[in-house]
Amino acid sequence: MSTSGDVPTLTEFQETTKQAFAFLQRFGFAETAAPSHRSHDPFQVWFRAGRRFVIVQGEGYGSMASVKLETADGLELAEIYLVPPEARPDGSKRSRTPVGQLEQIHEAARRLERYGADFLSGDEGRFVELAKLLPPYKRPLGRASD
Repeated sequence: MSTSGDVPTLTEFQETTKQAFAFLQRFGFAETAAPSHRSHDPFQVWFRAGRRFVIVQGEGYGSMASVKLETADGLELAEIYLVPPEARPDGSKRSRTPVGQLEQIHEAARRLERYGADFLSGDEGRFVELAKLLPPYKRPLGRASD
């Protein structure tokens, strides 16, 4: 497995994501294919439960990862916004050893499991309060919500 300074392979990214987010099964999520209009990037793993999605993406040429929550009606939110501000990672701590992409995936999974149970179990109230509309490039053609 890659260390924090290494760029993960596609296989390492996918295996780490599936392992770190295995807890989603308890909430009825299963891995699913990305929609065709968003499937161009292989460094993404999608999980779905009904109309809710958890999307893990590799970014920054292997240096970063993001986890977004989405609903079928076109709303999205980064998982970090479900974490209370006082429990979010302190940006000043980033001056220590850089955290690699795979560790970022594990950290995001731990945060989502701890702070996102409402969304994961189907209660979208807090999610809807914080979420934004998907940007146009993420929407399927012919589905403008502007």
